[in-house]
Amino acid sequence: MLKFYLKGHNFEYESRNALRVFDLNLHYAVEYCDKLSDTDKEGLSLMSILKEEDDKISGEAYLYENGALLHHAVFRREEILLESGNEKKLKKTLVVKAIHNVLKKYYNVEPDYGILTGVRVIKIMITAKNNLKNDDEINSILKSTYEVKDDKIKLLWDILKIEGRYISSQNISNYNLYIGIPFCPSKCSYCSFTSFVNTKEDKINIYLKTLIYEIEKTIELAMKKDMNLNTVYIGGGTPSVLNEDQIDSIFSAIGRYYDLTKIKEITFEAGRPDTLSREKLECLKRNYVNRISINPQTMNEKTLNLVGRSHTVEDIIQKYRLSREAGFNSINMDVILGLPGEDETDVKNTITEIVKLRPENITVHSLAYKKKSELTRETREMSKDYDLISKMHEVVNEECQSSGYAPYYMYRQKNIKGNSENIGFTLSEKECIYNMVIIEELETILACGLGASSKILQNNGRHEPIRNFKSLEEYNGRINEIINKKMELLS
Repeated sequence: MLKFYLKGHNFEYESRNALRVFDLNLHYAVEYCDKLSDTDKEGLSLMSILKEEDDKISGEAYLYENGALLHHAVFRREEILLESGNEKKLKKTLVVKAIHNVLKKYYNVEPDYGILTGVRVIKIMITAKNNLKNDDEINSILKSTYEVKDDKIKLLWDILKIEGRYISSQNISNYNLYIGIPFCPSKCSYCSFTSFVNTKEDKINIYLKTLIYEIEKTIELAMKKDMNLNTVYIGGGTPSVLNEDQIDSIFSAIGRYYDLTKIKEITFEAGRPDTLSREKLECLKRNYVNRISINPQTMNEKTLNLVGRSHTVEDIIQKYRLSREAGFNSINMDVILGLPGEDETDVKNTITEIVKLRPENITVHSLAYKKKSELTRETREMSKDYDLISKMHEVVNEECQSSGYAPYYMYRQKNIKGNSENIGFTLSEKECIYNMVIIEELETILACGLGASSKILQNNGRHEPIRNFKSLEEYNGRINEIINKKMELLS
């Protein structure tokens, strides 16, 4: 148990996240007090203080164990380079930085991304550029303020080099259409997405009726606002559990308003090889899908069985080749690092076999412990696995970059192993536009389907979210509430 004692601030959420960078198992409690008694210092306790005197602001942390002071850290306003104009962010950064520094000494770990716990690291660089910071200043912000390691700073610049082309040409009148299919043939142990397994055909058809209604109403709202459809992304769940008639019905709804041949990018997550057939792939081609995902997660048979994937390595290879025969020239393959029982040798086998196939995109996820996943429920101790995940990423980066793949987008998740990242690699000129748009929040995302989240770009540059219902009954019965929210924010 770690007892947090806060003085001068109420940043409980940020304090907890600073702890979870290092430890996912340690329980904690939070109290507010001005001074610690000897009793307060029993066990493991951390005093976090925010001081404000005139123009001076500082964050301070003291870590005690059984009454003895183990570590102390203090940081002052003048040491923070980016948030000096935003006092609330400045205060949070000072508090978190002090807590982080006493904990990293206690755990003897130097996290790759330092004090950062947010999803979108590149946005810090974009914000800094918008504030007229030069490259050296941005490097200093990442290294000195946020304590990001040099190799990760280089990775971020490599990604921004590709994303920059899209950032500079972004169009605020664009929107991107996400369509969610919340059905799967089986539930993977690491998954926490809203999805339903072995759903009866009539229930799927009822859902599709509501979904198509939402798609049509959403498109009509966008067209009234003279918005341009940039990309379409059909995800899940596993969209390829749908049959050809069901897939046709979704594209017919979009095709009533747009010429599908003129949409820049249409991605369909075929995902699970066991859901694909030649007829289904031909159906996708017929509907002008120009990018698909075939996601092995691992090319090790024993792990596939362990995590509940009902396909073999040979199935992956066969369905990949079948997709090429069907004419797909933009294929993504997903990999997960940190799956149960795997080490860097297993990852080396996976990435070597995938690179041999030459998909245009390879997306590499570090395993995250998600509250609703079976894996998290059954795991007694959630390990950060810093050294192991670092070795796995080294293997992947070396294999991908030596084979002509470049990193083009990245994001991070809470409770992620190694406090690491999820990263997309691409062959030249084959990067997925939708992935960059959604991660860097460049344009509006209008999302349709159960559990889907829209992000509507407002005149002030901020995105306002709309989260769809996660229950089939509510989604089917209250769809007009969702439409009305979209109408309100779009107006």
